[in-house]
Amino acid sequence: MKIKFMLFVLSVFFMVSCGNKPQNTQSVIAPSSAQNAEKSTGQTAEHPGKKVYNSVCMVCHMTDGSGVPGMYPPIYESEFVNGDVTELIKIVLEGKSGKVEVKGETYNNIMPPQANLTDQQIADVLTFMRSNFGNNSSEITAEEVQKLRK
Repeated sequence: MKIKFMLFVLSVFFMVSCGNKPQNTQSVIAPSSAQNAEKSTGQTAEHPGKKVYNSVCMVCHMTDGSGVPGMYPPIYESEFVNGDVTELIKIVLEGKSGKVEVKGETYNNIMPPQANLTDQQIADVLTFMRSNFGNNSSEITAEEVQKLRK
């Protein structure tokens, strides 16, 4: 009984001492030359659509764009991503359900509409997808998204 109580006290101590302290997020490592170049040019290395992708799309389509077999189609070298811009924008705005075949595999799941995203966010994320994951297609503008939004 005494050992169980001591283990409990120790576990509470570790949880309190490890979990409630603010973490130091500053790095003591000197910035790389790429980081210095970014500061001097004012350019950022991260595409604005990457943040949207990571917060909205990555859950289903994965970090590498591979999707989830049998559930969510890949966007890696995807005919949907590289295809008709109008259809791609509509998929994001209106969602998609029913059977779809991608790279010889059939998917039958629901992609919910992402109409809550701004025109710029949709343009950014689709441009990011069209220029990454083995895709090499043109950018999409917020004006193109705006024209299709109902």
